[in-house]
Amino acid sequence: MAKHNAFAGCDVAIAFHPWDANIPVYQGFLALNNMRFNFTGISSHAGQAPEQGRSALDAVELADMGVNMLREHVISSARIHYIITNGGEAPNIVPKEAASWYYVRAPRRSDVEDITNRVINCQKGAALMTDTTLSYDIEGGCYEILPNSVMFDLARKNYEEMEMCSYTKEEQKLAQALSTSLPPDQVRQAREKTGFLDTNAYIHNEVVATEAAKAYPITGSSDIGDVSWLMPFSMLLTAAWPIGVNAHTWQSASASGSLLGQKGMLYAAKIMAGMFYDLVKEPEILENATAEFRMRTQDNPYVSPIK
Repeated sequence: MAKHNAFAGCDVAIAFHPWDANIPVYQGFLALNNMRFNFTGISSHAGQAPEQGRSALDAVELADMGVNMLREHVISSARIHYIITNGGEAPNIVPKEAASWYYVRAPRRSDVEDITNRVINCQKGAALMTDTTLSYDIEGGCYEILPNSVMFDLARKNYEEMEMCSYTKEEQKLAQALSTSLPPDQVRQAREKTGFLDTNAYIHNEVVATEAAKAYPITGSSDIGDVSWLMPFSMLLTAAWPIGVNAHTWQSASASGSLLGQKGMLYAAKIMAGMFYDLVKEPEILENATAEFRMRTQDNPYVSPIK
């Protein structure tokens, strides 16, 4: 494993992601491991001589069963996703080869590593039960965001100092149409999480309160988390989508490609420019952010998930 002794020089990083609300990020994203498992058995005619076969698909399915039993015995905030990428060629042939693809996610990198080892044990056990052989590869992974209070406070200051763009009637109609295409409960929950209770507005035009922002759940995964373990870091979310819209949906794609998305990104650009101006004007901000970063990583250095 490659180890990086973070921090060198006076580096700092600020990242932006379009969202359905204006949120300076304190912590968030889930650490992740990305793994592929391949089983090899013995092919045979499933009707004429099934006893001569050793099914790689049986191994994949037994491994999946083991992982599903494991779910009860990991932290409740963990997520384990999988698909079967190769299940054989025909029902009347015992599959010689089969494969699955897994993601393991959790709020902390240490939890991901622990759960990953247990998922691998499930795969090994399935190989033993089916008399097949297993090979696997951890293709990549990432960390959660490392909090930095100094950078969070700096971001919040600039959120409040910068003005959002105004929206035309046509843009407001688009926001309403996209929002009302969603399940009402989804929009309601988004409003509750952000404290944005103005049901006559479909674009978030406030800044999420400090305590709510610090507790706001961001349950995707991104390698920007790794950046936060290498230098003082700040993550910005701005309202480029109507309230309640999730990432990786046609609604987010529609909003991002319109002036709604462009105006949300312009707001983020103003905030980022203001933050860099403050960092240059007041060097002690970066000094304090660096001191906090070093304190948080002193006994917990970054170790690359890519092996």
